[in-house]
Amino acid sequence: MKTLKQVLNGRKIDCQVETDVAFYRGNAKDLLKKISQRELNLHVINLKLERLSGEKSWDIETVGNERTSNCNQIVN
Repeated sequence: MKTLKQVLNGRKIDCQVETDVAFYRGNAKDLLKKISQRELNLHVINLKLERLSGEKSWDIETVGNERTSNCNQIVN
């Protein structure tokens, strides 16, 4: 199982990342700077390429964060 940091390092387009702390959106390179080291070490359990209105982005979900959990903040 890959960590969030490993997954983001391999992405070239925008990403949507959901952790147990927050929901992040943006370029993978920028997210590597914004997201805490603790969150970057979380394991990725769901990774899929989304296409909305012709735009592509990666939807990334980490361990310990099911879709029903509460995210405390949204970071763009």
